[in-house]
Amino acid sequence: MAQTRNYQITLYPAHREGAFVVTKFTIMDSYPEKQLQAAGMDDLIAQVTHFAMEHGEGCRASVRCLAARKPPGFKKATEDLYFNLEDRTAEKFSRPAA
Repeated sequence: MAQTRNYQITLYPAHREGAFVVTKFTIMDSYPEKQLQAAGMDDLIAQVTHFAMEHGEGCRASVRCLAARKPPGFKKATEDLYFNLEDRTAEKFSRPAA
């Protein structure tokens, strides 16, 4: 059985522009955060997904392991966690009517 570890999740605003995902970081701004305990990567990803879906807006989930050692597979499981992305390509290239 996997050992239970503490994690901190922060959700940063994100959206899709064509084939790219754009994440916005603003210094001195506050973002939704949550601390949780998870036993294994499947449990962690399920809890992060639930938190992001409750948030409801396009976001990138940043997961930080608060334990002294990260569990095996942590980086691979948490490096690309994007949720609820909306495509803003049309907004960027649309021109106002003259």
